[in-house]
Amino acid sequence: MKKEIVGNTGRIYLEGRVDITNSSELKNELYEMRNAGVKKIIIDMEDLEYIDSSGLGRVFYFFADYKKDGGIMEIHNINNPNVKKVVEIVKLDKIITIK
Repeated sequence: MKKEIVGNTGRIYLEGRVDITNSSELKNELYEMRNAGVKKIIIDMEDLEYIDSSGLGRVFYFFADYKKDGGIMEIHNINNPNVKKVVEIVKLDKIITIK
């Protein structure tokens, strides 16, 4: 997982697997960006092969909290069909903008 911040926009690149063993790292990265004053966060899933409910839960609960403070979040580049299917099953695509 790597990240970059340009101006008030942050991008987190998810790679490989996000599951119960490392989803807390994703949560920490998201809150670090928020605490740094980032107003828009993009989660890039181009190289993501798998995400479980703990990873999706971290994204959802962070977004709900972040949105209250005027934060914007988008998910970009879902290339893996299994990841896309999971995102659609939990209806995350109805809550967060997918590009």
